[in-house]
This record gives sequence, C-alpha cells and structure tokens, in this order.
Amino acid sequence: MNQRLFSLSYVVVVILLVTCFGLGSGRSTWARPLGPTSSRALREAAVARGVDWIYSQFQQDAIRGISACDAAHAVALAGQNPDSGRWVKNDESLLKRCAQAFQDMPRKDAGEAAKALLAVLAAGKDPRTFAGVDLIAFLQNHYDPETGLYHPSNLFRNALAIIALAQARQPIPEAAVQAILVQQHPDHCWGWPVGGDATDTDTSGLILHALALAGYAAHPAPNRCVARLRAMQNEDGGWELSGIYGDQVSNVDSTALVVEGLVAMGWDPETPLFTKNQNPVQALLSFQASDGSFWWRHTQPGTLLLGTTQAIPPLLMTYPNEYILPSTSYLPVITSRGSVP
Repeated sequence: MNQRLFSLSYVVVVILLVTCFGLGSGRSTWARPLGPTSSRALREAAVARGVDWIYSQFQQDAIRGISACDAAHAVALAGQNPDSGRWVKNDESLLKRCAQAFQDMPRKDAGEAAKALLAVLAAGKDPRTFAGVDLIAFLQNHYDPETGLYHPSNLFRNALAIIALAQARQPIPEAAVQAILVQQHPDHCWGWPVGGDATDTDTSGLILHALALAGYAAHPAPNRCVARLRAMQNEDGGWELSGIYGDQVSNVDSTALVVEGLVAMGWDPETPLFTKNQNPVQALLSFQASDGSFWWRHTQPGTLLLGTTQAIPPLLMTYPNEYILPSTSYLPVITSRGSVP
C-alpha cells in the first residue's frame, strides 16, 4: 500500500512539473510555476538605490520632458509621492514636471498620454483633471474602432495605451485585442511597426503585459510568444532588442520589458525554465551601477534615466512565487492506472 501511494505521489509530481514548465498552447490554471525563495528584498533594495539616483537627477534639473512622467511613475511605484516632500524643488514637483511636459507637447499621441496616465494612477491622483486634460477620455478618443488601434502605426505605444487604460479600470474593446493578435508574426511575437515583419523583444514584452491585463494570459497566442522569447534569451539570462544590433549583447530595456511581460502573464522569470548562466531577474539587476542607475549595457551607459525608470516597474511586480496559495489547491485525481480522468 505504501509503495503504491509513493508511486501515485511520484506521478502527481511529474504532472506538476510538466504542467508548470511546459510551453505548449498555454499553462494549466490550477498550478503556478515553481520558484526559489523570493528575491523581493534584493529587488526592493535595488529599487531604493535607483530611486535615490533619480532624486539626484531631479535635484540637478536633469529630468524634463515626458521622461518626467516615467520618473514619477517609477517613484510612485516605489512608495514615494512624486508630488510632495523631497520631490518638490522651487515649488515644482516631479509630477508637475510631468504635467507641464504633457501640456507643452504640440502633438500628443496615445503613447505620451499613456505614460502620463500611468504616472498619475501610481501617484493616486485624479486622471480626469491632470494637466488640464481628462487622460482617460484622451486615450479613449484615440481609439479607432475600424482598426482596433489606439495608435495608427506604433504597436509599442498602442500597448502602452491598453496597459494604462486597464490599470485605470477601463474596459478594453475586444477589437483592440484582436488588432494585436492579427499583427503577430510567424515567429509568434511582435515588432513595433503596425504591419511590420521584424520582431523585437521590447514590443513583445509590452504586448504580453497588455494582453494579460486584457484577460488573455491563458490564450495560446501570447504563450507562444513566451516560448519564442525563451528561445531568444541570451546566455547571460537577459535579452537584446532581438538581432537589430546582431551581437547578442543584452540590454536593460529589453530585459526589463520581457521580465515585465512574463510576470504579467503569470510566468516566473526566476525558475529554471528561464535560467541560463543566471535568471532574467539577476540579469536585470546586473545592469545597476554603484551610483544606483541602470546602464543600457554593461559597457555602455546609454540613456541612464530611461534604463533606470524602465528597470524599476518589473522589479516591483509581484512574482508568481510570492503569491500565497490557498491551503487547498486543486490537484488532478490520479486513478489506479496513473491516468487523469
């Protein structure tokens, strides 16, 4: 009897592993990827250093333009108010710089509005009256029901709009989801131009996040892109912009956006499934310099503000191994013949 119980327990474990780590048409809804001990404390410490670096740039008046919205978003996600306290200089807060930048833009598209909306939502402010604009209505008015797109030519900005509206608890039209799905490339991922044929990891990661928020995390299409991104992963655990530079050198932006998409979809980037020489989160953290900023590449600083504000959101997301599971999770019933009815 004990031997039989052991055999059945072994079958259950095998099923769990196959279900959690398989990359077929989608993952089971009853199990999550198995992961190691949470790295959250390490990630939060890195974020704190990154926010301190952003503050140093704020004090030097080095944060202007729409980048102020990216910075305000990151600061707010880290638990600080970008509209008061140390984030005010000469009666101008970081969030006000974001508002001013949005107001001053002669041509505002869905991408810029989405960045402003994400900053406002993270800061707990009213998006209906920000910078003299109703940001939610602005984005909704950019939606073209004939194409299903919020931006006519840029899928990256289109995905930003969906993410921002979903976080504002606004319904995402089914046509908007289908407009993304029909743009999927033969390799199962996406690139930034509407109608383009070159895949890039940045756009693919962001689209995974958008589709997850639209309720498509279990859909086969984005999960096939997960499999493709896994195949595109570099040996250091990170990602490049997918062959545009042709040197297989990871960068912080691509790595951050892919991690963001994976976590939003419910995949754990810290599992062996995504681990090469290190896992993607370790790869992302490795771009941080001693001053707290995140370099574009390990040997090239690039645009430090962009890299830093890009790295912070995925580091603060709740990873699958950090969810508290209910005490009674569903497990398949194993029959005496080892089959699942």
